Amino acid sequence: MSTITARIPDDLNEALSKVAKIMERPKTFLIHKAIEQYIKETEQDIKDAEIALARMNEPNRKFYTSEEIRSFIEANCRE
Repeated sequence: MSTITARIPDDLNEALSKVAKIMERPKTFLIHKAIEQYIKETEQDIKDAEIALARMNEPNRKFYTSEEIRSFIEANCRE
């Protein structure tokens, strides 16, 4: 396992300390979980962007204007 050093603002450190105390977990555990979650979300964002880019590059793609989308929603999504 690797060790890293990071500087964080005092208010963030205080909030981290409070949560760690309430959860009865070390701050290291919470930092690890936060980084892990951030990485998972960022990886998913990258995958989503790659899918969107691939779809944009499809030769038979169709783009819709905001007005076309608004009209579709109004016609099909009424409560």
